[in-house]
Amino acid sequence: MKITVISHNLSSNAVMRAHRLAEAARTFAEVSLIGPVERRGLWPALPSEPWIRTVREKRFPEFCESFIQLTEIADGDVLIAVKPHLGSFGVALVAAERREVPIILDLEEFDVAHAPRSDWAANPSLVDLSRPGSAIYISLLTKATRAASAITVSSTALQRRFGGTLIPHGCLTDLFDPAGIDREKARRAFGFAGPTVLFPGTPRGRKGLEPLARAVARVPGVRLAVTCRNKDLAEPEWERFPLDRIPFVPYSAVPTLFAAADVVAIPQLDSEPARYQMPMKVFDAMAMGKPIVATSASDLPLVLEGCGRLVPPGDVDSLAGAISDMLNDPEEARALGQRARARCLEHYSMQRVGERLLEVVNQVLRGKGEL
Repeated sequence: MKITVISHNLSSNAVMRAHRLAEAARTFAEVSLIGPVERRGLWPALPSEPWIRTVREKRFPEFCESFIQLTEIADGDVLIAVKPHLGSFGVALVAAERREVPIILDLEEFDVAHAPRSDWAANPSLVDLSRPGSAIYISLLTKATRAASAITVSSTALQRRFGGTLIPHGCLTDLFDPAGIDREKARRAFGFAGPTVLFPGTPRGRKGLEPLARAVARVPGVRLAVTCRNKDLAEPEWERFPLDRIPFVPYSAVPTLFAAADVVAIPQLDSEPARYQMPMKVFDAMAMGKPIVATSASDLPLVLEGCGRLVPPGDVDSLAGAISDMLNDPEEARALGQRARARCLEHYSMQRVGERLLEVVNQVLRGKGEL
Protein backbone atom coordinates (compact mmCIF):
# COMPACT_ATOMS: atom_id res chain seq x y z
CA MET A 1 0.00 0.00 0.00
CA LYS A 2 1.23 3.49 -0.84
CA ILE A 3 0.12 6.68 0.92
CA THR A 4 0.80 10.24 -0.20
CA VAL A 5 0.68 12.94 2.49
CA ILE A 6 0.20 16.42 1.03
CA SER A 7 1.27 19.60 2.84
CA HIS A 8 0.40 23.04 1.49
CA ASN A 9 3.79 24.50 2.50
CA LEU A 10 6.96 22.62 3.37
CA SER A 11 8.62 25.90 4.40
CA SER A 12 6.31 26.61 7.35
CA ASN A 13 5.86 24.89 10.71
CA ALA A 14 2.54 23.53 9.40
CA VAL A 15 4.58 20.80 7.72
CA MET A 16 5.40 19.23 11.10
CA ARG A 17 1.88 17.78 11.48
CA ALA A 18 2.19 16.37 7.97
CA HIS A 19 5.54 14.85 8.87
CA ARG A 20 4.12 13.19 12.01
CA LEU A 21 1.24 11.71 10.01
CA ALA A 22 3.72 10.45 7.42
CA GLU A 23 5.81 8.82 10.16
CA ALA A 24 2.69 7.19 11.60
CA ALA A 25 1.69 5.92 8.14
CA ARG A 26 5.17 4.50 7.60
CA THR A 27 4.46 1.97 10.35
CA PHE A 28 2.17 0.15 7.89
CA ALA A 29 2.70 1.55 4.36
CA GLU A 30 5.08 3.03 1.82
CA VAL A 31 4.81 6.81 2.20
CA SER A 32 5.76 10.01 0.42
CA LEU A 33 5.32 13.55 1.76
CA ILE A 34 4.87 16.17 -0.95
CA GLY A 35 4.28 19.91 -1.11
CA PRO A 36 5.50 23.31 -2.28
CA VAL A 37 8.71 24.79 -0.87
CA GLU A 38 9.65 28.47 -0.81
CA ARG A 39 12.99 29.90 -1.96
CA ARG A 40 14.21 30.02 1.67
CA GLY A 41 14.04 26.24 1.75
CA LEU A 42 12.41 23.64 3.97
CA TRP A 43 11.21 24.47 7.49
CA PRO A 44 14.38 24.30 9.65
CA ALA A 45 12.97 21.70 12.07
CA LEU A 46 11.78 19.37 9.29
CA PRO A 47 13.98 16.26 9.14
CA SER A 48 15.71 15.51 5.88
CA GLU A 49 13.94 12.44 4.54
CA PRO A 50 14.43 10.63 1.21
CA TRP A 51 10.64 10.23 0.93
CA ILE A 52 9.94 14.02 0.85
CA ARG A 53 9.25 15.40 -2.64
CA THR A 54 8.98 19.11 -3.38
CA VAL A 55 7.79 21.54 -6.02
CA ARG A 56 8.43 25.29 -6.11
CA GLU A 57 6.10 27.52 -4.09
CA LYS A 58 4.75 30.23 -6.42
CA ARG A 59 1.89 32.68 -6.71
CA PHE A 60 -0.72 32.62 -9.41
CA PRO A 61 -0.53 32.38 -12.36
CA GLU A 62 2.77 30.47 -11.95
CA PHE A 63 1.24 28.35 -9.18
CA CYS A 64 -0.80 26.55 -11.84
CA GLU A 65 2.38 24.74 -12.86
CA SER A 66 3.18 23.76 -9.27
CA PHE A 67 -0.41 22.63 -8.72
CA ILE A 68 -0.29 20.35 -11.76
CA GLN A 69 3.07 18.92 -10.65
CA LEU A 70 1.64 18.11 -7.23
CA THR A 71 -1.37 16.33 -8.72
CA GLU A 72 1.00 14.22 -10.81
CA ILE A 73 3.19 13.11 -7.90
CA ALA A 74 0.21 12.52 -5.58
CA ASP A 75 0.27 8.89 -6.62
CA GLY A 76 -0.72 7.06 -3.43
CA ASP A 77 -3.49 4.51 -3.06
CA VAL A 78 -4.76 6.88 -0.35
CA LEU A 79 -4.17 10.64 -0.23
CA ILE A 80 -3.90 12.45 3.12
CA ALA A 81 -4.37 16.20 2.67
CA VAL A 82 -3.21 18.20 5.68
CA LYS A 83 -5.26 21.39 6.15
CA PRO A 84 -8.01 22.71 3.85
CA HIS A 85 -5.59 24.65 1.62
CA LEU A 86 -5.42 24.84 -2.13
CA GLY A 87 -1.92 23.35 -2.13
CA SER A 88 -3.05 20.31 -0.09
CA PHE A 89 -6.79 19.58 -0.11
CA GLY A 90 -7.28 21.28 -3.48
CA VAL A 91 -4.50 19.17 -4.99
CA ALA A 92 -5.94 16.02 -3.40
CA LEU A 93 -9.43 16.67 -4.79
CA VAL A 94 -8.11 16.98 -8.33
CA ALA A 95 -5.70 14.03 -8.06
CA ALA A 96 -8.37 11.82 -6.50
CA GLU A 97 -10.95 12.73 -9.12
CA ARG A 98 -8.49 11.83 -11.85
CA ARG A 99 -7.36 8.51 -10.34
CA GLU A 100 -10.41 7.49 -8.29
CA VAL A 101 -8.59 7.14 -4.97
CA PRO A 102 -9.87 8.11 -1.49
CA ILE A 103 -8.91 11.29 0.37
CA ILE A 104 -8.42 11.69 4.09
CA LEU A 105 -8.60 15.36 5.07
CA ASP A 106 -6.60 16.09 8.21
CA LEU A 107 -7.54 19.18 10.24
CA GLU A 108 -4.85 20.34 12.64
CA GLU A 109 -6.54 23.60 13.59
CA PHE A 110 -9.51 25.79 12.65
CA ASP A 111 -7.72 27.60 9.84
CA VAL A 112 -10.46 30.11 9.03
CA ALA A 113 -10.20 31.49 12.58
CA HIS A 114 -6.77 32.93 11.74
CA ALA A 115 -8.23 35.18 9.03
CA PRO A 116 -11.90 35.78 9.92
CA ARG A 117 -14.15 37.42 7.36
CA SER A 118 -14.43 40.47 9.64
CA ASP A 119 -10.72 41.20 8.97
CA TRP A 120 -10.85 40.94 5.19
CA ALA A 121 -11.79 44.55 4.42
CA ALA A 122 -9.13 46.01 6.68
CA ASN A 123 -6.42 43.64 5.40
CA PRO A 124 -6.89 43.01 1.66
CA SER A 125 -3.76 40.85 1.49
CA LEU A 126 -5.68 38.13 3.35
CA VAL A 127 -7.94 37.67 0.33
CA ASP A 128 -5.36 38.26 -2.40
CA LEU A 129 -6.33 35.60 -4.94
CA SER A 130 -2.80 35.44 -6.33
CA ARG A 131 -1.79 33.78 -3.04
CA PRO A 132 -2.50 30.03 -2.89
CA GLY A 133 -2.98 30.55 0.85
CA SER A 134 -5.69 33.20 0.39
CA ALA A 135 -8.37 33.17 3.10
CA ILE A 136 -10.99 32.85 0.35
CA TYR A 137 -9.59 29.52 -0.86
CA ILE A 138 -9.31 28.27 2.74
CA SER A 139 -12.89 29.34 3.48
CA LEU A 140 -14.23 27.55 0.41
CA LEU A 141 -12.26 24.38 1.03
CA THR A 142 -13.32 24.33 4.69
CA LYS A 143 -16.91 24.29 3.45
CA ALA A 144 -15.98 21.38 1.16
CA THR A 145 -14.76 19.04 3.91
CA ARG A 146 -17.52 16.53 3.10
CA ALA A 147 -15.88 15.91 -0.25
CA ALA A 148 -13.23 13.93 1.62
CA SER A 149 -13.69 10.20 2.13
CA ALA A 150 -12.83 10.62 5.82
CA ILE A 151 -11.69 13.34 8.22
CA THR A 152 -9.01 13.14 10.88
CA VAL A 153 -8.47 15.84 13.51
CA SER A 154 -5.83 16.70 16.10
CA SER A 155 -8.14 17.89 18.91
CA THR A 156 -11.52 17.12 20.44
CA ALA A 157 -12.68 20.68 19.67
CA LEU A 158 -12.11 20.03 15.96
CA GLN A 159 -13.82 16.68 16.31
CA ARG A 160 -16.90 18.34 17.81
CA ARG A 161 -17.01 20.80 14.92
CA PHE A 162 -16.15 18.56 11.96
CA GLY A 163 -16.58 15.00 13.19
CA GLY A 164 -13.97 12.50 12.12
CA THR A 165 -11.33 10.49 13.99
CA LEU A 166 -8.98 11.99 16.55
CA ILE A 167 -5.36 11.29 15.57
CA PRO A 168 -2.97 12.81 18.15
CA HIS A 169 0.34 14.25 16.97
CA GLY A 170 2.27 11.64 18.91
CA CYS A 171 6.04 11.46 19.10
CA LEU A 172 8.98 9.50 17.76
CA THR A 173 9.71 8.02 21.16
CA ASP A 174 12.86 6.19 20.04
CA LEU A 175 14.44 9.50 19.04
CA PHE A 176 12.99 11.42 21.98
CA ASP A 177 14.50 9.20 24.68
CA PRO A 178 16.27 10.81 27.65
CA ALA A 179 18.25 7.63 28.37
CA GLY A 180 20.62 8.28 25.48
CA ILE A 181 21.47 11.91 26.25
CA ASP A 182 24.09 13.37 28.61
CA ARG A 183 22.07 16.15 30.28
CA GLU A 184 25.05 18.12 31.62
CA LYS A 185 26.72 18.05 28.22
CA ALA A 186 23.45 19.23 26.67
CA ARG A 187 23.23 22.13 29.13
CA ARG A 188 26.75 23.21 28.28
CA ALA A 189 26.00 23.00 24.56
CA PHE A 190 23.06 25.42 24.90
CA GLY A 191 24.70 27.63 27.52
CA PHE A 192 22.19 26.86 30.28
CA ALA A 193 24.08 27.82 33.45
CA GLY A 194 21.16 28.05 35.88
CA PRO A 195 17.52 26.96 36.18
CA THR A 196 15.96 27.12 32.71
CA VAL A 197 12.36 26.96 31.53
CA LEU A 198 11.98 25.95 27.88
CA PHE A 199 9.26 27.22 25.58
CA PRO A 200 9.80 24.85 22.64
CA GLY A 201 7.21 26.13 20.14
CA THR A 202 7.17 28.80 17.45
CA PRO A 203 6.65 32.18 19.20
CA ARG A 204 3.10 33.26 18.37
CA GLY A 205 0.55 35.31 20.26
CA ARG A 206 -1.96 32.53 20.87
CA LYS A 207 0.72 30.37 22.47
CA GLY A 208 0.95 32.53 25.58
CA LEU A 209 4.61 33.49 25.45
CA GLU A 210 4.14 36.96 26.94
CA PRO A 211 2.38 35.72 30.14
CA LEU A 212 5.04 33.02 30.42
CA ALA A 213 7.86 35.57 30.16
CA ARG A 214 6.23 37.66 32.88
CA ALA A 215 5.83 34.57 35.05
CA VAL A 216 9.46 33.48 34.67
CA ALA A 217 10.60 37.02 35.51
CA ARG A 218 8.92 36.62 38.91
CA VAL A 219 10.97 33.53 39.82
CA PRO A 220 14.44 34.69 40.96
CA GLY A 221 17.41 33.32 39.05
CA VAL A 222 15.41 31.54 36.37
CA ARG A 223 15.75 32.10 32.64
CA LEU A 224 13.36 31.39 29.78
CA ALA A 225 14.74 29.72 26.65
CA VAL A 226 12.69 30.16 23.46
CA THR A 227 13.31 28.64 20.06
CA CYS A 228 13.33 31.53 17.56
CA ARG A 229 13.98 32.68 14.07
CA ASN A 230 16.19 35.77 13.72
CA LYS A 231 13.18 38.08 13.55
CA ASP A 232 11.35 36.58 16.53
CA LEU A 233 11.30 38.42 19.89
CA ALA A 234 13.75 41.01 18.55
CA GLU A 235 11.59 43.98 19.63
CA PRO A 236 12.82 46.18 22.52
CA GLU A 237 9.92 45.21 24.81
CA TRP A 238 11.34 41.68 25.16
CA GLU A 239 14.64 42.97 26.55
CA ARG A 240 13.13 43.37 30.04
CA PHE A 241 12.66 39.62 30.40
CA PRO A 242 15.30 36.99 31.38
CA LEU A 243 15.13 35.56 27.88
CA ASP A 244 17.52 33.35 25.91
CA ARG A 245 16.72 33.20 22.20
CA ILE A 246 17.71 29.77 20.87
CA PRO A 247 18.02 29.42 17.07
CA PHE A 248 16.03 26.57 15.57
CA VAL A 249 18.06 23.39 15.77
CA PRO A 250 18.03 20.39 13.42
CA TYR A 251 15.33 17.89 14.24
CA SER A 252 17.87 15.34 15.42
CA ALA A 253 19.09 17.85 18.07
CA VAL A 254 15.64 18.73 19.47
CA PRO A 255 15.74 15.95 22.10
CA THR A 256 19.05 17.37 23.36
CA LEU A 257 17.42 20.78 23.78
CA PHE A 258 14.62 19.25 25.84
CA ALA A 259 17.13 17.32 27.94
CA ALA A 260 18.98 20.55 28.77
CA ALA A 261 15.90 22.27 30.23
CA ASP A 262 14.70 21.99 33.84
CA VAL A 263 11.01 22.61 33.08
CA VAL A 264 9.05 22.69 29.81
CA ALA A 265 6.22 25.23 29.58
CA ILE A 266 3.20 24.98 27.25
CA PRO A 267 1.29 28.21 28.11
CA GLN A 268 -1.46 27.99 25.45
CA LEU A 269 -4.06 30.77 25.64
CA ASP A 270 -7.84 30.36 25.40
CA SER A 271 -8.44 32.30 22.17
CA GLU A 272 -10.64 30.78 19.46
CA PRO A 273 -7.71 29.59 17.31
CA ALA A 274 -5.92 28.17 20.39
CA ARG A 275 -8.95 26.16 21.52
CA TYR A 276 -8.78 24.10 18.35
CA GLN A 277 -5.00 23.73 18.19
CA MET A 278 -3.12 21.10 20.19
CA PRO A 279 0.58 21.89 20.77
CA MET A 280 2.75 19.20 19.23
CA LYS A 281 5.70 19.89 21.52
CA VAL A 282 3.84 18.61 24.57
CA PHE A 283 4.21 15.06 23.21
CA ASP A 284 7.94 15.59 22.69
CA ALA A 285 8.30 16.91 26.25
CA MET A 286 6.40 13.88 27.59
CA ALA A 287 8.61 11.47 25.66
CA MET A 288 11.69 13.19 27.11
CA GLY A 289 10.37 12.69 30.63
CA LYS A 290 10.34 16.41 31.41
CA PRO A 291 8.31 18.11 34.14
CA ILE A 292 5.65 20.06 32.25
CA VAL A 293 3.75 23.19 33.24
CA ALA A 294 0.82 23.79 30.88
CA THR A 295 -2.43 25.69 30.75
CA SER A 296 -5.81 24.00 30.80
CA ALA A 297 -6.46 24.91 27.16
CA SER A 298 -7.38 22.68 24.22
CA ASP A 299 -6.75 18.98 25.04
CA LEU A 300 -3.79 19.60 27.34
CA PRO A 301 -5.73 18.43 30.46
CA LEU A 302 -6.63 15.16 28.69
CA VAL A 303 -3.15 14.44 27.39
CA LEU A 304 -1.36 15.43 30.60
CA GLU A 305 -3.74 13.66 32.96
CA GLY A 306 -1.74 12.66 36.03
CA CYS A 307 1.62 13.70 34.58
CA GLY A 308 1.74 17.51 34.32
CA ARG A 309 0.98 20.67 36.27
CA LEU A 310 -2.00 22.61 34.85
CA VAL A 311 -2.83 26.29 35.41
CA PRO A 312 -5.54 28.60 33.98
CA PRO A 313 -4.67 30.18 30.59
CA GLY A 314 -3.04 33.59 30.88
CA ASP A 315 -2.72 33.41 34.68
CA VAL A 316 0.75 34.83 35.36
CA ASP A 317 0.64 34.21 39.13
CA SER A 318 -0.32 30.56 38.70
CA LEU A 319 2.33 30.03 36.02
CA ALA A 320 5.02 31.54 38.25
CA GLY A 321 3.88 29.45 41.21
CA ALA A 322 3.85 26.20 39.23
CA ILE A 323 7.32 26.84 37.77
CA SER A 324 8.69 27.69 41.21
CA ASP A 325 7.15 24.54 42.71
CA MET A 326 8.71 22.36 40.01
CA LEU A 327 12.17 23.86 40.53
CA ASN A 328 11.97 23.69 44.33
CA ASP A 329 10.77 20.07 44.45
CA PRO A 330 13.03 18.09 42.10
CA GLU A 331 11.71 14.72 43.34
CA GLU A 332 8.13 15.60 42.42
CA ALA A 333 9.31 17.08 39.12
CA ARG A 334 11.20 13.88 38.34
CA ALA A 335 8.18 11.74 39.21
CA LEU A 336 5.92 13.79 36.93
CA GLY A 337 8.42 13.46 34.11
CA GLN A 338 8.62 9.70 34.52
CA ARG A 339 4.83 9.39 34.44
CA ALA A 340 4.72 11.63 31.37
CA ARG A 341 7.12 9.39 29.43
CA ALA A 342 5.25 6.26 30.47
CA ARG A 343 1.96 7.80 29.32
CA CYS A 344 3.52 8.86 26.01
CA LEU A 345 4.88 5.38 25.37
CA GLU A 346 1.50 3.83 26.15
CA HIS A 347 -0.71 6.15 24.12
CA TYR A 348 1.28 8.45 21.81
CA SER A 349 4.16 6.55 20.22
CA MET A 350 4.23 6.42 16.43
CA GLN A 351 3.17 2.79 16.62
CA ARG A 352 0.05 3.73 18.61
CA VAL A 353 -0.75 6.70 16.35
CA GLY A 354 -0.16 4.49 13.31
CA GLU A 355 -2.70 1.97 14.60
CA ARG A 356 -5.35 4.69 14.80
CA LEU A 357 -4.48 6.02 11.36
CA LEU A 358 -4.56 2.52 9.83
CA GLU A 359 -8.15 2.12 11.01
CA VAL A 360 -9.11 5.23 9.03
CA VAL A 361 -7.14 4.11 5.97
CA ASN A 362 -8.84 0.71 6.03
CA GLN A 363 -12.20 2.44 6.40
CA VAL A 364 -11.75 4.51 3.24
CA LEU A 365 -10.38 1.54 1.29
CA ARG A 366 -13.39 -0.54 2.34
CA GLY A 367 -15.60 2.29 1.09
CA LYS A 368 -13.81 2.03 -2.25
CA GLY A 369 -14.28 -1.72 -2.28
CA GLU A 370 -10.58 -2.59 -1.99
CA LEU A 371 -10.75 -4.42 1.35
